[in-house]
Parts: sequence; structure tokens; C-alpha cells
Amino acid sequence: MGPFARLLLVCFVGWLALRAGAAVAQDVQAAPVAVAPLAAGLQPDTLVGVSLRARRVGVSTFAQQSAAFGLLNLGARQTLRYRLFSEWVYDTRGAPPFVLENYHADVLHLLRLGRSWQVGQQVRYDESRANHIRTASWLARVGWQHRLRPTNAADTVSTLQAYLLGGLTHDLRNGIQDVGPTYGAALTAIFRPLPGLAQPVSVRLSGTRTQLGPRTWERAVADSWYEHRLDENATAALRLGYRRNRAEDYLANNVQRIQSDTAAAQLTWAYQLGTQAAFRSDNTLLLPTRSFRYRRLSAAADTLQNVGYEQYEVDTRQDLTLTRPKLQAHGVFGYHERARTYALRDNNRNLSPTRLRTATDRERIKDVLEKTTLWQGELTWLPTPKQALSISTTAQLLRVNTPSEDNNQDRDEASHQLRLTLASRWHPTFRTSLALWGEYRQFVFIKAEQSAENYTDRLLHWEPGFTWAPGPFSWRAAYHLWVSYQVRDRPTEAARNRANRVLELEQHLSYQLTPRWLATADYQRRENRIGLLRWPQFTESPLDTTIVHDVSVGLRRGWSGLRGQSSLRAGYRFLEQRTHNRAALIPDEAGPSALIYLRTLTRQHGPELAYERRAGALSLTGSLWLQSLQNRYRYRPGQGTYAGASYTAEELRQRSDRLLPYFELLLEWQVRRGKRL
Repeated sequence: MGPFARLLLVCFVGWLALRAGAAVAQDVQAAPVAVAPLAAGLQPDTLVGVSLRARRVGVSTFAQQSAAFGLLNLGARQTLRYRLFSEWVYDTRGAPPFVLENYHADVLHLLRLGRSWQVGQQVRYDESRANHIRTASWLARVGWQHRLRPTNAADTVSTLQAYLLGGLTHDLRNGIQDVGPTYGAALTAIFRPLPGLAQPVSVRLSGTRTQLGPRTWERAVADSWYEHRLDENATAALRLGYRRNRAEDYLANNVQRIQSDTAAAQLTWAYQLGTQAAFRSDNTLLLPTRSFRYRRLSAAADTLQNVGYEQYEVDTRQDLTLTRPKLQAHGVFGYHERARTYALRDNNRNLSPTRLRTATDRERIKDVLEKTTLWQGELTWLPTPKQALSISTTAQLLRVNTPSEDNNQDRDEASHQLRLTLASRWHPTFRTSLALWGEYRQFVFIKAEQSAENYTDRLLHWEPGFTWAPGPFSWRAAYHLWVSYQVRDRPTEAARNRANRVLELEQHLSYQLTPRWLATADYQRRENRIGLLRWPQFTESPLDTTIVHDVSVGLRRGWSGLRGQSSLRAGYRFLEQRTHNRAALIPDEAGPSALIYLRTLTRQHGPELAYERRAGALSLTGSLWLQSLQNRYRYRPGQGTYAGASYTAEELRQRSDRLLPYFELLLEWQVRRGKRL
């Protein structure tokens, strides 16, 4: 049995196993899981879900993702929540064949004791076979919930929840196994600190710690949120947070600690002025720090220098919308600033003062300050009930400043864009759209060392389209033509000037033969032509050309009934790609490679079959493209030599003809059952 057949068999068996698990779970009677009293006469649902996606990605590459999750009521006081997940990327030509092979499992069992207490246990398993990492943990937990004393008659949400957890964790990586304790706690509260507050304050605190031999994992989170209605038209919200993560891993003969601490604040304000104007302000402040620290596992081992950085990040966005019966205006102003400063945390390598100063200066070279300013505006006018004319503009400026004289990445990036769009409805069955827009970009390095990279980019786009749907016939077309002229600022770099022309064409036709039969035809074309641009003369010489044709025709049969809807589509697809570019021909004898003009032809065509089923919570989609893949090469010699992609004459004489079945299977199914008392 080949690798392809084995993968299909594994996916099919996995799906059967998930389906069997869901069928067994359907027979479990529903029972209460929440601490709060149940709704009268109805127990909470039992939920079981499965999903599967398997497909062929390339000539030798396959991928699959499968998951199963559920909430099972095991009795009047017990619940079981679980989630299983797997992800593969399989390459038949690889060694080892699995490029990605991940597994995850999370199972939580809870037992309710009275109205306020809850005990349980949790099992987690994570494995990445490609990286040789496996982590498993078992945790016991105790939870408590308390209804806080209401501050007024309208207070129905003030609660306090807390839980403690503890257990063991096993971790395997780099061939080293560690086992150690894991413990933590969490607190969630919703309350009104002052009787006059209309909205409650939400606070969440949690923290966990795992000790694995010489390594430590830590995670702590503090988060609070409050929203206040200032008046009938204005609302403000404030959110404060702090996160701390500490992860340690083996690196050579050291333990590497990556520690991240982030303090955050967010202020949002919204104002509504009647029905004609609305304003919203979003403002965020982030203060992250990160440290990379190293500890020797033995006295004789070498180590790396402890380094880190501090950063502040400010982001603000102001949004204004004005609405009138035939006119709508929208404006946005945004500003983002990020500053990062690098430094040595300490002298853990016992460097001499001179070497320490050199290492410190080397880290400070990476210091950076980025400022981004954004302006956006859009105006839409309805001259008639059947037409809409809109004009939009965008201006953005990015400034990168590096304080160090040894860092030559100081630059400015500016872009300006103007877009005009006209949408018209000429008839209830015929609509058109036309968009014309241009963009002007500038990329400028401040320091002379990088001035050769400075360029100006000019882009122009034209996008017409229409939709015609008279009765059972439908025709939808879209056309996109855009050109780009990238010109280097320095005349000595004129050989790097490029012109890029792209054509994208889409045609979609369908005809409803009968209520159950539908005929479709689709055509897509894309051309990408890159040439050497001589800007003063406004001429170009072709360098690379890629032309893609994609044609698909099919006939679809649909069924519908009380249990759901199904459809079966059969058709034929033809995909062709032609590339014209320069390459190098390696001579049979010793000597330099010669320039050739290479033409590559790739054809993929064959019958298609697709099935789709939707029945309540079940969604099943499957498709098969029995593809015939053909590769052809032609070339003609050029003058001189070329440094780039190289081929031998034998390789260019080869022809490839293969039959490759491309498939995709997507399954999503959720089962939810309730029980009347």
C-alpha cells in the first residue's frame, strides 16, 4: 500500500472513530452542569462535535486536520468536557515524511458539590513529533462561586468565582525528560464598587507555575474592564491589563529563559449625535519588555549573554461618520508609535569592561523608533436612486529612526492613494461597476549608504465589472488591469527600474435548466508581465511573463427534503500556465553558462466531481479532481552569459506526464440534545 493510500485510510478510519464517539455521546442523557439553577423543565444540552479536513496540497504533499469536542452530562452533578485535535502535513518525498505532526487533547471532569463548590480534574496532552516535543499534565481543581450582596435592586450580576489547581506535568524535549509540580489559582469578580455605578466592574486574576527540573514555566494575567454611559449619546470604556509569561527551554548546555511582561491600557469613547453623526475614539498604550537569560547546566559549559529590550507602543484612531439622505462622509485619523530600546541585562559572562562596553554598544545598534500617521477619507453621493458615486483617499507616512550611527535603516515610506468608484443599476437584471484609482509611493533611506535603494512607485488601476441575471441565466464578469512603474532615484541604478503590468479577468456564467439542474461555466485569466523600464523614454524590454488560463465547466444536480439538502456536481477543468523568462544553460563541457530564453508550459486538466450535503448540524463537502499534469520546456539561445536559474540540455528535453488525483474532504457535525423533565 502506497503513502497516498495509507493517508486516505488513516483519514477514513479517523473519521469513523470520531463518528462512533459522537454516536455514543448521543445516547448520554443531558444533566445540569452550571452552578446556577436550571431553567424550569429543561436540562442543558449535551454537545458533541467532530470536524475533519483532508486534502492534497501539492504533487507529493498531503494535509489533514481533525478535531472532536464535546460536553457530556454524566449525571445530575457531573460533566465532562473534552477536545481532541490533530494536524498533519505529509510529504511522500520527505525524510522523514511528516513535515508537521501535532496532537492535542484536553479533558476536563467536573463534579458539583452543593450550590457553591465544585471539584474536578483536567488532563492535557500536547505533542509535536516533528520537533520531538511532548508535554502531558494532570491537574486537580477546586472551585467556589459566591453571589455578592447586591448594591441595589437592579444588581443581578455581582458574583465572585475562584478556583485552585495543582498536579504534575511531564515534558520531553531535546531528548531530556522532566517531571515536576504544577499549581495555580484564578479569581474572577463582577461587582459594583460604588452604589451609584450603572455598570459593574469586571476583574480577572490568574496565575500558574510549573517546575520541571532546572526549568520553570510561569504565566500570570490581570485584567479589568469597565464601561460607563456618560449620557444618552456618549459611552466610555476603560480596560487595564497585565500579562507575564516565563518559558524556559534547553539550548545547548544552557537553560534559556524567555520572559515577557506587558502592561496595557485601552480607552474607548463613542459619541452619537442624533442620526446624522457618529464619532469613535480608540486609544491604546502597551508597555512590553522581554528578556533572554541563560543559565549554565554545568560549570564548564559556555553560555550566551543575557539581553533584552524595553518598548512602548501608542496607538490612536479617531473615526468620524456623517450621514445625510443622499450623502455620506467618513473620515479616519490614525497614529501609531513604537519605540524599542535594547540593552544587556547583566554581565553574566564576566566580560571585561572593554568587552562589556563593546557588547552593550552592539545591542544598542538595534534601537528603533517608528512613527506611522494615517489619513483616510471617503465620500459617497447618490445622485439618483440607481447610481452611487464614491471617492476615497488614503495618505500614510511611516518614519523609521535609529539613534545609532552604525544603523543605516533610517527611512521614510510615504504613500498616497485616490480612488473613484461608480456603481449603477440600469435595470433590475443588469448592474455595472467602474473603479479607477491611482497610487504614488516613495521609499527613501535617510543615510547615504542606502540611497541606492531609494525608489518611487507609480500605480494605476482600472476595474470595470457587470452582473446580468435575466431569469434563469446569470453572467458575472470582473476585469482588473493595473500597471506599476518602479523608478530608482539614482541614475546609476537605472538597470533596476521595473515595469509591471497585470491583467486579471473573470467570467462566471450559469443557467438554471430546471429547479434541480444548474449548468455553470467559469473562466479566469491572469497575465503578469515584468519588464526593464527606461523611464526617460517611457519604454520597456520584457524580462518575465506569466500567463494563466483556468477554464471550468460543470453540471450540478440538487436535492432537497425534510432532512436537508444535497448536491452533486460533475464537470471538467483545464488549467494552463505559460512562463517566458531568462535562464542559464549549463554546457556539457566545462565553461560558463549561456543565456537562454526559456518557455515553460504546465497543463493540469481532468474531470471534476464534487458532492455537498447540509442537513441540520451536518455539513459534508467532498471534491475530486482527476488531474493530468504535463510539463514542457522550449528555449532559444541568447547572447552572453546569465547568472540565475540554471538547466542542462538533458533537463530541458525531459517531458513529464503524470496522473494526480487532487481531493478535498471537509466534514463538520455538531449534535446537541436536550431532555425535558
